[in-house]
Amino acid sequence: MTGSSFDQTAPCLVLAPHLRYPARNGSDISLDRMARCLSAHLPFVDLIAEDVVVTFRDGSETSRAPYDNRMRGKRMAAIRTLLFRSHFYQEKFVTRAFKRQADRMLTSQRYGSILYSYLTTTTATEGLDSTRIPTTRLVWTHNDEFKWFRDLAQSTSSSLGRRVAQYSESWLHDFFRSRTDDLLLLHVTETDAEGFGAHYPRHAHAVIPIGVDFPEAGAPPLPPNTERATLTFVGSLGVRMNFDALIHFARRLYPEIKRVLSSAVEVHVAGSTPTTAVQSLCHTEGWKLHADLGDEDLSALVEASAFTVLPFDYATGAKLKLLKSLAHGIPFLATEKVSAQESLCIPPSLISDDPGEWAERISACLRDGIRQSDRDRLRAIAGEHSWEASARILVDALMQRSVEVRP
Repeated sequence: MTGSSFDQTAPCLVLAPHLRYPARNGSDISLDRMARCLSAHLPFVDLIAEDVVVTFRDGSETSRAPYDNRMRGKRMAAIRTLLFRSHFYQEKFVTRAFKRQADRMLTSQRYGSILYSYLTTTTATEGLDSTRIPTTRLVWTHNDEFKWFRDLAQSTSSSLGRRVAQYSESWLHDFFRSRTDDLLLLHVTETDAEGFGAHYPRHAHAVIPIGVDFPEAGAPPLPPNTERATLTFVGSLGVRMNFDALIHFARRLYPEIKRVLSSAVEVHVAGSTPTTAVQSLCHTEGWKLHADLGDEDLSALVEASAFTVLPFDYATGAKLKLLKSLAHGIPFLATEKVSAQESLCIPPSLISDDPGEWAERISACLRDGIRQSDRDRLRAIAGEHSWEASARILVDALMQRSVEVRP
């Protein structure tokens, strides 16, 4: 990473064109919370979301001003990716209106740093007067994008979808070969850092773990000999990876659970903007679908669960939903694709690809219950991961220039 040292006396501009309020999915929540907590260490933080500019001071939101913009739909973004041999995120999120807003903000205010959400968002400031671009330029990568798009290319049955994923991965390689010298990449797990490093071993980066909103009180104990266990999946239901996770659950894991437990298990699926495919799957499997719940209703649903489920057939990054489950004192059942967060797994939580082990763990929960001490241990693990702590790690890394460059 080149340029002058980090200036903690100047504000930061955060560019998150994907962020749609109210924040519901992991990437949206991450940037909102990080901007909020960074403002406790800087004079203030301005965040440009999809259609609003939010200002944070001293760890709190102080203003929100709308501007005219709307991200492109998935179909149009895919068409543009194919036409321009581009990247899906760039074509979906980085619109002309968003670029104009970034230009206005950089013209009206001198920032000491700029935080981009996803590599593609850096294109929002390309071509602008370089004297107005902060020398401290950070990118929150969210996940191992190389693996993400490889997995999408392999999992889709659509030839056009496969090409969109392949073009997006190719764009990443082109980007790294020409435009990363002055960027510090912020990875959320060591596994993601290693994924990037496998392709570009000398990229400047720091590992900044995600945090979690910690509720004041968690779920009450589950008494022994409970008759029915509720399993809950939470996630944005318009996202392909989450749909594929539900398909994997239906085909690979749920049949054995249902065979062993029969009517003693109930599945709930909660999230925003469920596609017709998700709705059809839930109807076929007899799962209860909860669309677009508010925060309080979603928390109540999670706390009424015996387990949350993370049945991913492929995954990258860190799962915020896993931490949120623990923060409520609810154990999780997950496939080995989330092993990057294995350190958070203590009984009665389970990481396994064996459907028999899932069924056995649920049966044990029904038989033995979940004690208050179990809830407290789960919440204690989550309590070690806060957005405030993540912001402090980032500021310390910048102040000390503790950026690892792999040899």
